[in-house]
Amino acid sequence: MKKVAVIFADGFEEIEGVSIVDVLRRGGVEAHIVGLDKLPITGAHGVKFVCDMTLYDLEIEEYDMLVLPGGYTGVTNISGNLKMRETIKKFDKKGKFVAAICAAPIALGVAEIMRGEYTCYPSCEASVEGGTYVSDKNVVQSGNIITSKGPATAMEFALELVKVLNGEQVYNEVKNGLLFVK
Repeated sequence: MKKVAVIFADGFEEIEGVSIVDVLRRGGVEAHIVGLDKLPITGAHGVKFVCDMTLYDLEIEEYDMLVLPGGYTGVTNISGNLKMRETIKKFDKKGKFVAAICAAPIALGVAEIMRGEYTCYPSCEASVEGGTYVSDKNVVQSGNIITSKGPATAMEFALELVKVLNGEQVYNEVKNGLLFVK
């Protein structure tokens, strides 16, 4: 079974984080909620979450993908955390998937791994170091890096992550079960 670490930091965008974890689990992926620096995390809209572990408990070798939900405050917290930047770099160096939505591609730029095409929340591209911004796609994959625009594209993004990890058949089963229409 594929394993994914989804990072929740104080101020993250709840709809993105929850959609990603839910859809991945529906797709047969073992998705762990990883608190940036503590177990209870408060999202951008005041929703509280108890995480499975913290970043300091994460064993990179056990995971196939790292996912960063957006939310500007959450991304600021992620970008400012040295351990998180090192973790992003390690996932990338090992050729593992690194996925980011909304403002989170900023953190990929701060970690100096952004290259190729990407998308993000409109206006955040001015803060992303590296890569080439694409505005006309909801989800963009460039090598091992997968990006998406924001809250309204979270379900589509999560489904693409399922496809990358578990293939077209599982993707279609989950998509149809969710009544997702694109």
